[in-house]
Amino acid sequence: MTDARIGSQDPIKLHPEVARFAELLRRIEVQLATNDAADWAIMVGRCRFAVEKSDAWGLHGFLGMCGGMGTLNDVVLHRDGKMLTTENDQLHEMLEEAWRLGEKLQREEP
Repeated sequence: MTDARIGSQDPIKLHPEVARFAELLRRIEVQLATNDAADWAIMVGRCRFAVEKSDAWGLHGFLGMCGGMGTLNDVVLHRDGKMLTTENDQLHEMLEEAWRLGEKLQREEP
């Protein structure tokens, strides 16, 4: 008799701070995707997916997308030619929180 779970993977139980970081990335991804920044949403989604698999590439990839000209920090959300003030404020609050948490996780990385 074979075990039906062979070949399947149980979800990885993430450290609470890593799970919080992944959730922030998910929220950032949604905000970008719903506000005409699909390319950025895809890149953040790739990082989130890696983080959810405990792959540090996602952490480093996200941190590498932030800071400097032309990076995620420079994104200005808009729709129909109008800047979205509330959505931009929310996005940048999430980015700041994710950056702080990501930096902390990077410092604590083995």
